[in-house]
Amino acid sequence: MAVRPPSLRSLAAFEAAARHGSFARAAAEMNLTPGAISHAIRSLETRLGGELFERIGRGVALTPLGGAFAARVRVGLSLIADAVEPTPASATDRLVVSALPSIAAKLLTPGLAAFQSAFPGVRLEIRSDSTLEGFERGDVDVAIRFGPGSWAGLKSRILSGDQFVPVASPAYLEQHPVIATADLASAQIIHDSESSWRLWQEVHGPLAALPRTLQIDDAALLVDAAVGGHGVALAREVVARRDLAAGRLRELFDRRMPTAYVYACVWSGNTRKEKLVLRFVEWLEDLFRPPAA
Repeated sequence: MAVRPPSLRSLAAFEAAARHGSFARAAAEMNLTPGAISHAIRSLETRLGGELFERIGRGVALTPLGGAFAARVRVGLSLIADAVEPTPASATDRLVVSALPSIAAKLLTPGLAAFQSAFPGVRLEIRSDSTLEGFERGDVDVAIRFGPGSWAGLKSRILSGDQFVPVASPAYLEQHPVIATADLASAQIIHDSESSWRLWQEVHGPLAALPRTLQIDDAALLVDAAVGGHGVALAREVVARRDLAAGRLRELFDRRMPTAYVYACVWSGNTRKEKLVLRFVEWLEDLFRPPAA
């Protein structure tokens, strides 16, 4: 007698709970109650003869049995999704790229014409995101991240380092000259928690307390605000590169500071698109390479 498989809803509930580490968040994603998620998990545990989750504080974590089961479930759900989607993520002429919002806006989008020339017939899908959850779901081929340079369980290749650069627009500087670092004390300062003026001061010497005129938590928006004449920003050079080259921004003081992190490409070793991913990584290396002086 054939064994009836678990329902797709119970498997999807388990996968969502495993991904979120929370029954409540899984319930919200699936428009179910936490009780329904718990019931689905218990039915699977009964069939498998062991616990899939353990309680960790206010959330849950996979047990060894749960971890092994999750890996198999994700493969199965990915295959089902490919079967019903008109353009499955596994199609070898489609490249799904997850990129930091700043890199998507300042490098990938301006480089679309070059991509289309280098990859004729390949359909590019850019997802502006800063997490790596897409690999767990199997619907992202490669990601561009800003971090330590290696990610557990994933392949990676470093694309570029970066530097913090003080910048402002010509229009702003015409009205508010910033010639020496002391002038920053009376300037309109654009702050970003990741591009910390405090760190820059540790390298180039302390300044007077900088006014908190504007706070922005995105590297591309920070650059755009400086281009718009809203003050002086400590920008990442890679993100500001095109605006500096076009004269929309000017670098102040010629005092840069290397960032602790690097840009890197990250991808799964289990991808069926390894050749396409590696070609894309090589293309990105050229895209990130600074222009010749």
